[in-house]
Amino acid sequence: ARVVVIAAAPPAEPAKPATPERPAAKPGSADVIETVNAWAKAWSSKNVDGYLAFYAKDFKTPGGESRADWENARRQRIGAPKSISVTVESPKVTMTADGQAQVTFRQGYRSDVIKAASATKTLVLARVDGRWLIQQERVGN
Repeated sequence: ARVVVIAAAPPAEPAKPATPERPAAKPGSADVIETVNAWAKAWSSKNVDGYLAFYAKDFKTPGGESRADWENARRQRIGAPKSISVTVESPKVTMTADGQAQVTFRQGYRSDVIKAASATKTLVLARVDGRWLIQQERVGN
């Protein structure tokens, strides 16, 4: 079961002004970025089930391996390090005509095994039952 806690923001918190470097989010793109950040947080906290829940049933696995094999490999890779830190930098969202969202960002990765790695990543997400889910993942341009 999923528990949702709703709390009002404190009235003293000032609104953040828009900056030229970060234009106002297009409709739907804020939800997409929120999803990508939550995906990175689940990965960083080594919450494998939570991390895998961000992937759609029709996710295109890299190399065409079976979903079960891909999930097992992800469980091992996420479970092995003692600590993981995944960051999402400069996400850019493009909403497509067919209702998908494409997010390109600089992904930072650190663990007790790998000190620092960075790559450009693109996620293609689709809205399924009210949630954005990852259908495809690409590394590089």
